This record gives sequence, structure tokens and C-alpha cells, in this order.
Amino acid sequence: MKGNLKRILCLALVLALVGLLLAGCGGGTDNESTPAPSAAGDAADKTPEPSGEDASADVANLPREETMYLGGQIHAPPTNFNPLSGTGAYPCSGNSVFLTYEALFMYNMDTEGLEPLLGTSYEWIDDDTLQVKLNPDAHWSDGEPFTADDVVFSYGMGKDYSLYCSDTWDVCKEIVAVDDHTVNFVRLEGIGKNLIHRQIMNVLILPEHIWQPMTETMEEAEIRQWENWDPVGTGAYKVYYHDDTRVVLIRDDNYWGQADSMFGKLPAPKYLAHIVFKDNAANTVAFQAGEIDYNENFIPQMWKLWENGEPYHAYLDELPYFTPGTIPMLFINMEKPGLNNADVRRAIAHAINYPQIIELAMSGYSPDVVASLLLPAEQEKYLNVDEELESLRWTYDPDKANEILDGIGAEKGSDGIRVLPDGTRLGFWGLECPKSFSDWTASLEIVAQSLKAVGIDAGSELPEQSVWLSDSQNGEFDIIMQRPGSYMDPSQPWARCKFIMDGSKTPPVGDQAFENFNRYKSDEATELVNQIAQTEDLEELKKLYTALDKVYLKDIPVIPLMYRPLRFYCVYEGVWKNFPVAGDGTNIPGMACFPWASLRVLYTVEPAK
Repeated sequence: MKGNLKRILCLALVLALVGLLLAGCGGGTDNESTPAPSAAGDAADKTPEPSGEDASADVANLPREETMYLGGQIHAPPTNFNPLSGTGAYPCSGNSVFLTYEALFMYNMDTEGLEPLLGTSYEWIDDDTLQVKLNPDAHWSDGEPFTADDVVFSYGMGKDYSLYCSDTWDVCKEIVAVDDHTVNFVRLEGIGKNLIHRQIMNVLILPEHIWQPMTETMEEAEIRQWENWDPVGTGAYKVYYHDDTRVVLIRDDNYWGQADSMFGKLPAPKYLAHIVFKDNAANTVAFQAGEIDYNENFIPQMWKLWENGEPYHAYLDELPYFTPGTIPMLFINMEKPGLNNADVRRAIAHAINYPQIIELAMSGYSPDVVASLLLPAEQEKYLNVDEELESLRWTYDPDKANEILDGIGAEKGSDGIRVLPDGTRLGFWGLECPKSFSDWTASLEIVAQSLKAVGIDAGSELPEQSVWLSDSQNGEFDIIMQRPGSYMDPSQPWARCKFIMDGSKTPPVGDQAFENFNRYKSDEATELVNQIAQTEDLEELKKLYTALDKVYLKDIPVIPLMYRPLRFYCVYEGVWKNFPVAGDGTNIPGMACFPWASLRVLYTVEPAK
């Protein structure tokens, strides 16, 4: 365990966490909860930090009828708006939210197709070349034209530097500008076409005229550290204001997307204000008060919000209320003594009380978990159930965990903690996740209790979200909870499997990694990931995924705890209405805060009054 062993595993905290989860959201608020920043308050006595020329208005009193309030994507004050930093603040923090920076296309997990954005169409003009046509109406927020050179430059940065988009060059041979509004993506020999489709919806396009000069004078580390407080993008919103309590975006009324070639109008909200909540409980309090409209946050027993006819709803009208889209897992540091033993990892996997995690920590929002790299069979068609896989799977079975530990000679000491024959004590390990993720912290408390019951000592470490992310990427942890491949695209489940099992380009501990956080290495697994990338035949893919799952189930580098939506989705329609629900005909996915094709929410909502 790192540092001074920030142990918080104590019965009082366990009871408090479980009590909070059982109490849910109904009835009033808990007076002991962390106070939530009010949508209209808490910034009134702060000096504004303008991020644009028009940021002179009183952001503490934004017109409510023009402002959509968001929650769930920011858990600490912003440190930068640099999408290459790995720690950039929403909406410049990743490759899925296209409010300020945009990608070529938007993926729609409901239709499993790509929708136009900066790109208008894509076509395979020969067996190896995908040609993308760009929208000639697009331009940057500073008025500069958007061209194919910006696209080639942005992808090229992933070739020159180690960035989130560098995996483009694992599947592409070259990316070339044909003319100002045409780009060709040439795939490497044998690479499946879906892996190229994945790249044209997962990379934020940057303005070459802003970023290219930096590449001539700055090292990679300096480029990553650039704060970028006033980002220039092609998106519909510009950064307007930020402080320790919120990030406010303002609509760019010159946004190119109002052209008939794209959305045909501007987004309905003039302002998007994302409040910084210390934890999930603070978010829940604000949401109950109608201060958050569009919430990507875990809300315990959220059905109680609408039981009395209040204007709240989720995406589905019954459990699990969301469409499962990602698998939060425990990433295990397989270099740690004790954890480097596959039998110990298997015992840990059997010891964990998954039903209790789903019921108490997740409010029942997850189906039962199957030990696999893949989501349930109805979503990912490659999940084969054969005798060999079944014999390797684990379930909650503490008797089996004890049997495994007894079998390897791990005897309990006077304190009840097991010790291996070589003297290695099974434990003193940290279980890490952000302290603001209440469902995750509760999950780890259940994990800790489960391990204690079979003689393994582990306790929670709950840092700030930025520290957790840094620890994940640098590989500096014992056991850390993370979301592998937490996105949807045409290549899934390959992207998730690559995230977990491909060790071909994993940097050493201490260097920043964007996947394979625990530095797992298996030549067999890496080869299978590569073969899947080169295969399009369904029957062959089933065989390859089955073989990869067998390697995974034998080595156990990660342990799935639950299924979770790609983004939580719960909305309040007291101020804005017409948020999508399943089956409403809009084909807008139920994912809050505008990832991918859910961006279209901005053009369907309208004032509720």
C-alpha cells in the first residue's frame, strides 16, 4: 500500500456508507451530507476568471431559463482545458464530448452507426482506403477555416507523441489530405475495417494554426502541461468562466453547425454550467433541489425521485434503468508479492461478494456479473459459453476461496491474516478509487470486508480524482478500480480487450499509460488481440474471443465488479423538457452530458415553461 497507508477501513464508515445507500434519495436530505454548491450561489463572492471576451456577466446569476446545469463529470476544480494532458477538465477532458472540440463523426450506440459532424460522409474507395469528406461550412471559433490539414495534423500528433489517440497508428498506415475537404485513411495490411471506423469518431480535431507552432518550440511534456484556458475549437460552445465551483460554457452564436448542412439551428441552451461537486452525495442533494438538469452521476434508488410525480426520469422505465456499457474492474498490480500469485488472485475473485455490491453499492442497477472480458451475451455476440470457460469462471464463493488458499499453504496468523509458505503476508494492500465516487467507495468497502473474511488484509485508499487518474496511468497502485475501455464504438469489444490484455506497447511503471494500467504482459494475449484486429469473419471472431477469454480467466489480471452504464443518465425536466427516453423515436442514446451522438439532445430540448 502506498504512502502512509491511508486506511479508512473501519466499521463505522462501512455502516455509514451502507446506510447512505439504503436511505436512497427519497424524503428530504441528509443534514450530514456535504453541502452542494448551489446553481445560483457560492460564486457570488468570487472574482470572475474570464476565459473569453464576453465573460463579464455575473455567472452566479445566469438566466435560469437559458442555462442547462450539468453534474457528474467534474469532481475537482479544473486544472486545464488541454485535451492532450490526460487531466483536462470537462468538456476538453477526453475523446467523446464534442462541445468545444469536435471529432469527424459521432457514434450512436443505439443504432451502432456513425453520424456526421465535421465529416459529412465516409466511403471505402478501395480495399485499404477509407475516404472522409469534410463539411465545408465548418470553421474554428476564432474564424479561421477548418480544413483537411487540421485533421492530418491532429492525427499526426498521436504519431509523434504518446497520446490517447496514438493507437490510430496501430491500425493506419497513413492519413493524407486529398484536398481541403477530403482525407484518406489508409489501413495497415490485414486490419479490420471497423478499427478504422473507430478512429474517425474517437479523435478530437485540433486547430493546426494554434498547436503546430508549439510543436516547434516545446517538448512533449510542455505541450501536455499547457493549460489552454481559452480553447479554440469548432464546437458549439466556448469556455466562458471557471473557478473552484463550476465550469461555464457559452454558446458560440457563430457556430458553423447552424448551417443547413448540419443541425440547421443553434443549440437551445445559451449556457452550459457544470457544477463541481465534492462527492455523489452533494450532487444528489442538488439534483433533488432541481439545481441539476442533466446528470451523469450515480443516484442511489433514483426511482424515488419520480414516485410522487416529480419531473425526473431515467432512460429506461424499469431496472436497471440504464443500458450497461462498461465494466468497472479491479486492476491488480501483478508485481506485488502475493498478488503475483495467480492462485491468490483466483481466491480474491471467489471471495468478493458481488451480489452485495450490486444490491447495496449499485442500487440494483447492474445485472449479475459473469467472469469475462465481455459484456452480457445479448449485447456482445462473441460471449461463448463452453465447458472450458465455465470451469475457469468464478462466482462469489468464500468456501472456494478458503479452499484455494488452504491448498497453497497460506495459513492464518494470530491476527487472522494468511501468510504464504515463503513468508509473504497476504495483504496490507490498498484498494483505490476516487473518494467522490460513492458507489465505488461502497463497493471497495464490500471488497475489503469480503477479503478480510477469508484472511486477506486490504483497505481503502480514497484520493482525489486527479490523484487516482495519475496513479492509474503511472501504474502506482496495489489494486485500483477503473473502467477499461469506457466508450462505445464500432470495434467493441475489441477496444476493451486491447485495453486490458495488450501489453505490446505498455510503458514501464512511472510513465503515463492510457490502457493496460497494471502492465499485464502475455505474448499469447497480445497475439490474440492482434488477430482479432485483423479478422472480420464472425465465426472466427467467436473462436478468437473465446481463446482470449481463456487466457484472461487463467491469469486474472483484472476482476469485474459490476456492469455499469457507459454514462449515467437521470434528468430533471422542471426547466428543460424533451430529454430522450428509450423507444421515443429520436434514436438519441441515454448518456448524460453529451458524449458522442447524445450531443443531439441540445437540439431537441426546449424550455419547460
